[in-house]
Amino acid sequence: MKTKGLYWFWSGMDLFYVVRFCYLNFLQGKVPMYSDVQSFLLLSSEHGAVSAMFFWLSVFLNVSIVVSMFMFFLGARQVDSLIYLQTPLRILLAVPSFSLFLWLSRVGGMTSAAWLFGLLLFSEVIKLISILFKEKLRLV
Repeated sequence: MKTKGLYWFWSGMDLFYVVRFCYLNFLQGKVPMYSDVQSFLLLSSEHGAVSAMFFWLSVFLNVSIVVSMFMFFLGARQVDSLIYLQTPLRILLAVPSFSLFLWLSRVGGMTSAAWLFGLLLFSEVIKLISILFKEKLRLV
């Protein structure tokens, strides 16, 4: 697989995540990210430092997904470093790189936590392997 095709695939997966994130927020009558920050600020005093840390990690991850989407689309080689930074956050916050996995699982009625966690790990392993070995994986 050529690097350009690989990058466009992962850009498409990031785009799917961003569109789905925005769609689900709009369905609930919320403005993506803005409503989350507003809600967090209202409730932050009740939930403590750990919830603040998870909230800001989530904000960072969501912003970095938008950045990586554009970097993949533009073919920027520096995206690899961002992916290595995103991977632990994606696992911690349960945001798979192959976003279709969770959507297809829910549509198919497969909502077991073990199944979803397995898909999450599989998704991240596939992405890391494809990025790490992109030069060696060239088939075309």
